[in-house]
Amino acid sequence: MGGTGVSKCQVSRLCQEIDERVGAFLDRPLEGEWPYLWIDATHVKVRQDGRIISVAVIVAVGVNSDGRREVVGMDVGPSEDRVPFR
Repeated sequence: MGGTGVSKCQVSRLCQEIDERVGAFLDRPLEGEWPYLWIDATHVKVRQDGRIISVAVIVAVGVNSDGRREVVGMDVGPSEDRVPFR
């Protein structure tokens, strides 16, 4: 594509930074009341142990008492039958 390429070290650093930001986002406290909550899933293909499998990306979206909608949690699980939130 005409790019100069990205080193494995750069990719590792970027992935670590993204993991830290996502972890902080998922661990943040939810302030105030959240009277509405929707939980839904979509299935995506991922590579695991050298095989391509389907997993459920489960997302919880809440609406707070001010009417602001926000993703309040997410996780990846084997199916949407098991909600992995704690």
